Amino acid sequence: MNWYEQVHHIGPAITLFAGAGIVLAADLFAPRRGLVVVLTVLVLIGAAVWAIAQVVFGTEGSALGGAVTVDSFALFFAFLLIGVTLAIVFATFEGLSRVEHHPEFFALLLTATGAMVLLAQSNDLIMIFVALETTAIAQFVLAAIARDDRSSEAGLKYLLSGAVAAAVLLYGFAFLFGLSGTTSLEGIAAFVANGSDDTQLALILGFVLVAAGLCFKISIVPFHAWVPDVYEGAPTTVTAFLAVASKAAGFAIVLRIFYSGLGGGD
Repeated sequence: MNWYEQVHHIGPAITLFAGAGIVLAADLFAPRRGLVVVLTVLVLIGAAVWAIAQVVFGTEGSALGGAVTVDSFALFFAFLLIGVTLAIVFATFEGLSRVEHHPEFFALLLTATGAMVLLAQSNDLIMIFVALETTAIAQFVLAAIARDDRSSEAGLKYLLSGAVAAAVLLYGFAFLFGLSGTTSLEGIAAFVANGSDDTQLALILGFVLVAAGLCFKISIVPFHAWVPDVYEGAPTTVTAFLAVASKAAGFAIVLRIFYSGLGGGD
């Protein structure tokens, strides 16, 4: 596969990441909130158009050595995440009173969305972890972006809880990689299908750790204790973004891992 074909596979995510840099750069030369909002909307529309092009031209398959996969599943979540973020941007006209640094808010929003789109396409443990933590770091900052006591407390609690969850998830990934010798979901699924009884207990432990880390991301009981404090302290638009987009991306990767990848489903 040529390099431009691989770029085309991850085009929506690249558009969102590049757009985040453009938004910050534009604020340096023309610091007007209206311009930043317009640029953010244009970047989101550009990412959506690229995803539509992938649908129209039938862009499906793997890229980056199999680390990402473009299919109808990934495209569905790409449209969902971009649409949710676009709605959040429109909502900021009424909901940014607690946010002082508007350009940073929109840049972080685009970064988090780009990482979520990439997360829905991920088909490799390393890519999953990188995309997941990229969006998580952006969300930590978004939760604290109002820079008042409530928002700072929300960001700190989210950061500490997220760090523990990331460590648990990575520990689970380490078990799966150590047993199977590969980070590919297909490779791990094949190992699970052909595994021996000697590795069964270790596999169960690895899956439990992965499930615990992912359950934190989608706030499933009993890994939901961070939610009330973070949602109450974060700005309203950030809370909406975390409650919808973040959960959608979390469910996407849960389905990808435990059904498409490790479950052996079609």
